[in-house]
Amino acid sequence: MKTVKAVKDKVVVEVLKSEEKTEGGIIVPATAEKDPQGYGRVISVGEEVTTIKEGDIVLFAKFGGQDILIDRQVMKVLMYNEVYGILEGAAELVNLTISRT
Repeated sequence: MKTVKAVKDKVVVEVLKSEEKTEGGIIVPATAEKDPQGYGRVISVGEEVTTIKEGDIVLFAKFGGQDILIDRQVMKVLMYNEVYGILEGAAELVNLTISRT
């Protein structure tokens, strides 16, 4: 498996998508999402980033950063100042899945 090592003030995240199901079991596609922000699991942080660590779930601008595709996995390379914050608590993470193309 390929990996990406962030440099300087960059943060590399796996893009996570919330998945919704209707009562009948129909999955609502990610393109129908209404969330104004994106979510991601931090894969790598640059040496200048001190408050975010690998494994954190972070919030960022939905259309921010640069999308990259590594091993059929959508990732984003964000500048440190594009990260809004760290999402804490397991309850919010239950419906998040890694985005694959």
